[in-house]
Amino acid sequence: MAKNISNQRSLGNDFWYKTLPVLTIGMIIWVLATLLFSGFLGIKAIALNLIIIIILIVLYFLFWVITIIFSIKKNNILGMAFFLGASLITGMLSSSFLIWARTIVVFELVLGIFFIAFFSGLLITVGLLIIGLFLREKISQKWIYPLTYFGFSLFVLEISLIVIFGYNPILIITSIFVLIWLFGVILWDGSRLSDIVQEGYWMMAVLDIFLDMINVIIRIFVIIVEIFAEKS
Repeated sequence: MAKNISNQRSLGNDFWYKTLPVLTIGMIIWVLATLLFSGFLGIKAIALNLIIIIILIVLYFLFWVITIIFSIKKNNILGMAFFLGASLITGMLSSSFLIWARTIVVFELVLGIFFIAFFSGLLITVGLLIIGLFLREKISQKWIYPLTYFGFSLFVLEISLIVIFGYNPILIITSIFVLIWLFGVILWDGSRLSDIVQEGYWMMAVLDIFLDMINVIIRIFVIIVEIFAEKS
């Protein structure tokens, strides 16, 4: 029995030699793109006018949908190729948060806040994935339904607030709720991580962990920026 449970919790070679390296490359691309296009690596920040935003959003969804389709079909090599492109586009869009932060806090603080959020988000995500992995027998499949409903409600609420008020300090409240929701999602992802990797969906594991990390990092970044803005 103990051996069986140990095997269920084992991530396997595909995780260590495929999922983890590809995830690492994707994260590096995302960080570099985020810093590059926000003007922190020696070039001018990207001018995010309406046309550029629309183009980036279309490319964002296109690349992620194609990546997911290939990953579901276990065409992991093509999935990996489009994932790297999706990481770049996601970084370009994420740069808008750093550009926004520069308008409400001291320029010199933005980079430090980003790296605080990055390493905090990294540690939190890894920790919750490990907890989910070890508590997989106690995490019910029914978790996905309330998580989906709650997440969709938060998405609609936040989009509505942004449209009505723009980037307003009230978003710190929605960001905290989104962060709590993300913690539940990460526990869920951790509970099924070994299963999807062992079934050959190692690129799906990459996508799950990447999106978890990026969203947690961005939410922590927004919260810290809003706190600094309130104090200044």
